[in-house]
Amino acid sequence: MSVATFVERIFDLPGARVRAQFCQPVAVATAEFACHWRIVWPDREEAGRVFGEDGVQALMLALRRVSDVLMQSEPYKAGNLTLWGQRDLDLPPGWGAGPLYTIPHPPAS
Repeated sequence: MSVATFVERIFDLPGARVRAQFCQPVAVATAEFACHWRIVWPDREEAGRVFGEDGVQALMLALRRVSDVLMQSEPYKAGNLTLWGQRDLDLPPGWGAGPLYTIPHPPAS
């Protein structure tokens, strides 16, 4: 990635880590915003960029793209790619709705 990482999330594999990196969205000549992303696997890298009408949309679309790539990966399908010990990667489309956000019911008294 030619621009600096803005935010990063680190996922776990057995004996290794996977880094999802996102750059700060930037305005481009088409009056849109571009957001570069990169996934650093133990044995390879995948990278790309997405475009949005504004910086927020560009970042959200980059998060969604990385989510799609990770969830379609063999390590994820095999149950080996996790975040904080859970299969919920906490990225769009399930972002904010997965088990990380389920509030347990208080015990009955």
